[in-house]
Amino acid sequence: MDELRLIKKVRRNGDLAAADKLVRYYYDEIHSFVKKQISDDNTALDLTQDIFISMLKTIHHFDVKRSTGFRAWLYKIASNKIVDWYRSRSYRELSLSIQLDEEKPIDEADFTRQLEKRDFMERVCHYIGGLPSDTQKIFRLYIFASHTFSEIAAAVDMPEGSVKSKYYRLVRLLRKEFANDE
Repeated sequence: MDELRLIKKVRRNGDLAAADKLVRYYYDEIHSFVKKQISDDNTALDLTQDIFISMLKTIHHFDVKRSTGFRAWLYKIASNKIVDWYRSRSYRELSLSIQLDEEKPIDEADFTRQLEKRDFMERVCHYIGGLPSDTQKIFRLYIFASHTFSEIAAAVDMPEGSVKSKYYRLVRLLRKEFANDE
């Protein structure tokens, strides 16, 4: 796929076919990134849609010459949207409704382990949601998108050393915060 050609077509004349190709090419990857962080399927789908709407609305701001790549730019949008969602009222309402929902399917011991793992990850994500947005982005891109520190540095416009420092500081903080959960 020649994404630069597609981007130019979208910018120039709002080419819907080119926009569709861009969205289709990255959709599964971005949805997976969102889904790893947000357990509710409908919310993950809505948020993924918002990410692509935002991408299409702001594609004129994507600087082909200066940027490290369209994929990194798209992950930056996705990270910002996820950070915003965790700070939003919608997250608090969804979190409360999940806590109040008593109809949980009960299977086997494996289900219990999966539920404990999911619960732990939700608590970690909730905790991360209260941190500064640059720290959240670094964590989410490293853990959920498997980006390298250099890719993250480009996405958050920060030196790689600073990204590493913030990440490892956060790891120490998480170990301390969740020490009793191990």
